[in-house]
Amino acid sequence: MAVTFHGYWPTHPWYYFLGGPILMPRAIKALAISSEYRGYRADEIGKADRLVEPKRSRRLDRIEQDVLSTLRTDLARYRHLAHRLRLRRQAGGVPENPFICDDLDVSLGLAFAHVYNGYAHVVALDETRSRQLALF
Repeated sequence: MAVTFHGYWPTHPWYYFLGGPILMPRAIKALAISSEYRGYRADEIGKADRLVEPKRSRRLDRIEQDVLSTLRTDLARYRHLAHRLRLRRQAGGVPENPFICDDLDVSLGLAFAHVYNGYAHVVALDETRSRQLALF
């Protein structure tokens, strides 16, 4: 599932600058699930998955706690920025220079990338948890 607006992805500031739709967290999660990307921590998750039990479960639990905590923070930031963009659009506001992206557009693109990565990590963790290793 590809999400672009005028050829730009939601990670790019011009996506928002040109009026691209603000994706809900549910849609970002669906993008992460449908992609093959498993986040920048995929190697770390893979290494933890190859450990023997109970080290494997403990390490994956720690990673999951960190990922979920970071994802909550990133989602709060994304929602805050999305709200600010909606307010700007409702006010009919266009940045002072119509050829330069506003800081809000850049921040929202970065926030989208953080949330997307967080959901990709959750998908990778779910995949490791779906396999039960032999205990004996």
